[in-house]
Amino acid sequence: MVRKLGFVLLLVIFAATFVRLGIWQLDRAHLVQEISKPVADKVEVRIESLIKPRISIPDNAKGRLVTATGNYERILQAPNQSTENLGVRKTWQVGILKLNTGAGLLVVRGIGDVAPPSEIIEVHGRLMPSQIEDRITSPKLSSELSRIDSTVLLSKVNFDLYDGYVIAITENPDSLIERVPAPKPVVKAAGYYWQHISYVVIWWLMALLALCLPLFKRRSE
Repeated sequence: MVRKLGFVLLLVIFAATFVRLGIWQLDRAHLVQEISKPVADKVEVRIESLIKPRISIPDNAKGRLVTATGNYERILQAPNQSTENLGVRKTWQVGILKLNTGAGLLVVRGIGDVAPPSEIIEVHGRLMPSQIEDRITSPKLSSELSRIDSTVLLSKVNFDLYDGYVIAITENPDSLIERVPAPKPVVKAAGYYWQHISYVVIWWLMALLALCLPLFKRRSE
């Protein structure tokens, strides 16, 4: 009798454990669903107060809304570019904006051949990390970029450059160029929603099997 009670108690403990694991997995599924939504933007800041020239962008600066003021020293073209949710690839116009600090900042102005104003420009946009993979293997023109990365330009300019680039949302004065959609930052969580839900089903099925085990044993006897 004591042995049977101990066996039943052990099964109840196993079942309770599986149920608790299922609840934990369900909480994780809800967390993934919640955390994968676009995060609220922080207050826009001056680029000079956020990052330094020749120093990698810290993780907490990626995706921040920034503003920068200066003159475009040079206009470049970045072929074969596309935004995350659009499959169409286009050539982006990239300007080297020289700030009052003397350092340059890469700015994705938009799509097209619209020249920027010659006067001082105030850029408002989103700071993005430098691209790692080349979009084209061998640029045919000196104005073409294989990827949007300040390190590929260090030997071609005589001033320091900030890491990363800014996708311009607005410029003042505005030149009416077609803007590139600036992606909003999204916090990624481990796993996927339906992956966690499938684990919930598995844990609770195991709990049900643990509770039904005495019935299977009795039937087999």
